[in-house]
Amino acid sequence: MEMESFLKEFGRQLKTTRKQMGLSQVTAAQNMRIDYRHYQNIEGGKINLRLDTLIKLVKFYSLDRVSRPFNLDACLDMLSGYSEPEPMTAEPPTNSGDDNWSLLFQHFVDGGHAGYVRVNCRSKLVEHINPKLYQALGYRSAPELIGKPINNLLVQESAAQFDEKLSHHVSGSVSKPFIVTFRTQPPAFPIPMMAVIKAKPEGQMGEDVMHCIFFDRKTLDEEGHRLKEILNGYQQFMELYPQLKVI
Repeated sequence: MEMESFLKEFGRQLKTTRKQMGLSQVTAAQNMRIDYRHYQNIEGGKINLRLDTLIKLVKFYSLDRVSRPFNLDACLDMLSGYSEPEPMTAEPPTNSGDDNWSLLFQHFVDGGHAGYVRVNCRSKLVEHINPKLYQALGYRSAPELIGKPINNLLVQESAAQFDEKLSHHVSGSVSKPFIVTFRTQPPAFPIPMMAVIKAKPEGQMGEDVMHCIFFDRKTLDEEGHRLKEILNGYQQFMELYPQLKVI
């Protein structure tokens, strides 16, 4: 990737992630102690980056786990001209969506590695939330959030995105991974997480309930290999989030 193209793509990723976090350019620049005009030019892909500035941006936006082309390894690969050879492909995996979902739930939710929320697709209210998630958001107990609209937990753009998925879900289908940003209790910053969701009918009325698993940066850092193994059954997952491939 040429440097000019890299800078423009990097700037676009910064802008997208900043908006997902509900931050203005001014607020983001202040939080990172970067001059506002300088930060504007960075998002516009107009200036070269010093290494310390690049590291500061990557860490603030968690870009090393949000978007593989912009992690530090990829930057070094680009600067050195190194290109990793394509791995030999094995036979197509035969895991079903249910198998992958069960493995995700058992290892990450039951194992305490990932956040989890159950949402009624019709009312869009939270029916259950696990300690991993409510504690990460700064709450002391699940009852503080149960019965509340799921959108209350998300920044504006992520709330609109999630509402769209609830309104147009396909029962029994596992989603592709996508990024949402949660609101937190002040003074903490909003937290971006990777989400995978699945709706299925439950209860006497057979209403669809959305089961949602959320992976924060720490989980992706520590459990990335296991997540890759499970999601490898979905080729589209690996194409959408190449950073989950084991390097």
